[in-house]
Amino acid sequence: MFSEQIAIKLEIVARRALNIKKKGGMGGVISAQHIEKEHGAFTVICAALAPYYLNATEEERKTLNDIIERYKVLNENCSPEEYFKIIDRASEELKNLLNHLGVQDVE
Repeated sequence: MFSEQIAIKLEIVARRALNIKKKGGMGGVISAQHIEKEHGAFTVICAALAPYYLNATEEERKTLNDIIERYKVLNENCSPEEYFKIIDRASEELKNLLNHLGVQDVE
């Protein structure tokens, strides 16, 4: 899978989490371009989790904190191949979390 496709995958999941209907939400942060060109995947992941973190129970916050900790590595200097492999995993994990929470797709 090409890096652009992986970045788009994370963008779509984040837009779903934040109920953003248009591309480039939150001042362009929630975009494949930001993820791919500016290595902003960790920012996008944290932004996507933020609304759920606010009202979470301690147990739910632990799960969210675990996700944040797991993907903090995206802020480090990893190879492009590793960066996009991690993003792909993160996208799937966020998608599964949203499914578990009953979050609907953005229409």
